[in-house]
Amino acid sequence: MTRREFYNTAIVQKAYTAKKLLDLAFLIQSQVTEVYTHKGMIFPVSCSSTLLYLGKCGPASVTEVARVLQHPHQTVAQHLATLTRLHIIDKRADEADRRRIEYFLTDVGKAQATLLDQYNVEAAEVFERLNRDIGTDLGDVLDIGISSLKKRSMADRFWDLFELGSAQS
Repeated sequence: MTRREFYNTAIVQKAYTAKKLLDLAFLIQSQVTEVYTHKGMIFPVSCSSTLLYLGKCGPASVTEVARVLQHPHQTVAQHLATLTRLHIIDKRADEADRRRIEYFLTDVGKAQATLLDQYNVEAAEVFERLNRDIGTDLGDVLDIGISSLKKRSMADRFWDLFELGSAQS
């Protein structure tokens, strides 16, 4: 069975919109990996926002990074572990609160953060051209979708349409 055959109905195509979003994210990530390698960026694409945060905001704890990026704590911890293995970041106990561990860029990390900043300028233009190709601002569409789902969840949308009340009724 081909992908086209699997998703062959309008119902399945609509119902699996979230999968299409993941497919798009994975496609972009895999294609950008080639660009990262070419530019000398040694970290995985998935760690980019964590590196960007540390480059822009300086030393921070796992909790601080997770809160600002709105990523799960475990995801940020994994990204920090990866960046540590690559010698892009290091960690130390906070001098004011010895229980708090903060992560900071090494010299390698500072160089990688500079490469990421340069990439971001170019990526903004590439995405602008993609937006023109598809006839809409993809980032804006995603922001609108996220905002709408934060106001009214998918579960609430199901209950409103198909159940006469919430799941707890």
